[in-house]
Amino acid sequence: ILTDDQTAQNLLRITLHDFYTYTHSVNVGVTSLMLSKALFGGTDAHDLHELGAGFFLHDLGKVKVDPAIINKPARLTEEEMRRMRIHPYQGYKLLRDADALTEECRIVVMEHHELMDGNGYPKRLGGDHIHLYGRICCIADVFDALTADRSYKQRLNTFYALKLMKKKMLNHFHRDLFEKFVLLFN
Repeated sequence: ILTDDQTAQNLLRITLHDFYTYTHSVNVGVTSLMLSKALFGGTDAHDLHELGAGFFLHDLGKVKVDPAIINKPARLTEEEMRRMRIHPYQGYKLLRDADALTEECRIVVMEHHELMDGNGYPKRLGGDHIHLYGRICCIADVFDALTADRSYKQRLNTFYALKLMKKKMLNHFHRDLFEKFVLLFN
């Protein structure tokens, strides 16, 4: 935010479109950076400043989704889900067209809903086809969604969210990354 005006403008754009998405983006950005720091330590192989911008902007594409869909207090229809599932590509496209951030960071935006079992979106990638940064963001994204109050559900506390992720969703995540994520909360 301090060094990249485009990142700051995009975060402001998210804030103006939907405040929950903004707070979610900040939470996911912070949690993803914590996991990245634990994984990559002090190596210079990963630019955590640049990567952080990708994490904070992971849901940028939601500015192209009707806020009524984002904040609907009930289950989304199939058509509404189809509209929601375009946000990773829309965010990637916004960053690409603005020539903002690195390609790896744009991939975070594109792949943060891809699941290890291949049942994610938008491309239904699986396993090693999902970039490491996308895998990191996916875990943080799901965790924050589970631990946030929403119009259609109550939040889970950290313990129950991690337990649910382990018992019911482990096939969504890279197991070693998930184990390291859990250690952040010890």
